[in-house]
Amino acid sequence: MKMIKNRRSLYLALLAAAFMGSGVASAQECTVKLGSAGPMTGGASAWGLAHKAGPEFMAALTNEAGGLQVGERKCKVSIVPFDSQYTAAGGAAAANYFASEGVHAVIGPVGSPENTAFKNLSKRLNIVNFTSAFANDALGPNFPLVFHESQNAFAWGEPLARAGIERFKIKKVVSIGPNDQAGTDMAKSSSAIYQKLGVSTTDEFYQRGTTNFAPMAQRIMMFAPDAVEIASMPAGDLTAFTRQLLEAGFKGAFASLGGAGPAALIQGAGGESNIRAFFWIEFTPFDDPGPARMRAEHLRLMKTPAPENALFYTSALAAEQVLLAITAAGTDQDGEKIAAEMRKQPPTSAFLGKGGWRGKTQFGINQEFAFPVGMGMIVDGKRLPVQRIELPAE
Repeated sequence: MKMIKNRRSLYLALLAAAFMGSGVASAQECTVKLGSAGPMTGGASAWGLAHKAGPEFMAALTNEAGGLQVGERKCKVSIVPFDSQYTAAGGAAAANYFASEGVHAVIGPVGSPENTAFKNLSKRLNIVNFTSAFANDALGPNFPLVFHESQNAFAWGEPLARAGIERFKIKKVVSIGPNDQAGTDMAKSSSAIYQKLGVSTTDEFYQRGTTNFAPMAQRIMMFAPDAVEIASMPAGDLTAFTRQLLEAGFKGAFASLGGAGPAALIQGAGGESNIRAFFWIEFTPFDDPGPARMRAEHLRLMKTPAPENALFYTSALAAEQVLLAITAAGTDQDGEKIAAEMRKQPPTSAFLGKGGWRGKTQFGINQEFAFPVGMGMIVDGKRLPVQRIELPAE
């Protein structure tokens, strides 16, 4: 027990040094505001709430260590949340709200509809932000204050899809998604990856807000696919869809080259034991020591288990980089300065070590995290250990 306490004390001391430098002032002198934008109500709320938990955890950890060094002062970190509702209107409202509150660093928005509007306002309002959007134009040279916390299938889709294809003997895939940019971009990108690997594909889209997926399930059964790709479905939709597809008699594999973990699908199936075949991307390799430490620290500090949704890890990592950049910039009121500090060196995490920047090939700008991701798999009702997938920096 004494050894555990000593290790914890050493870890917190190292984290404090990273966040605070050598200052000794009280964290009560000032407050650093960090925004959190995402869907916190509705069908995609599981994503938004897990995404908000990441910066809340990093803020609590920083405050416990004495605050964030900003110039000559140590400041308390405060999270300012906004429900951007997974819509373009919500994304625009979020950007304007944060500007009115003097918030110039934001973790979010989560999805492509929100980010499409938010990114167009970020430069004008001087707000730096990290998004997890899967859109093919989620960031780019025209949006210099937008960073990407979780890569899309371009970065890791091919090795993941190949492993699933080989394991489950997949020759035909139906890709499912909402009929907006968030759904169509991801579904089409996923289909392109499967096609490159010699698999035939069909895309099926539905109106966001659909609750009865029985007609779609019947159409899918007519295609007789070996797998359905569900990467772009929000959690609420996916749970209902899974239940109705299995009720229709589907016996093939589920695949997810995106999304945020297996929980919603497992819920719809009524438990892991009812799933014959499923493979998916995990935005962090859960079984590695770093994510395990994050879960342990979250439980200790927040008095509750960390969210199972993988967006908790990516948003926490994004918040960590923004806080370090605020210290380096000496201000939380200038998004351009914060962004410039992040570009100066590879991202570094007290939990995940040193990563890199990538994105030049796909987006024309290296503002996307290059940290390892993971691959989850359920075979005949049993979950296998998460496999680590390295992502190269550019």
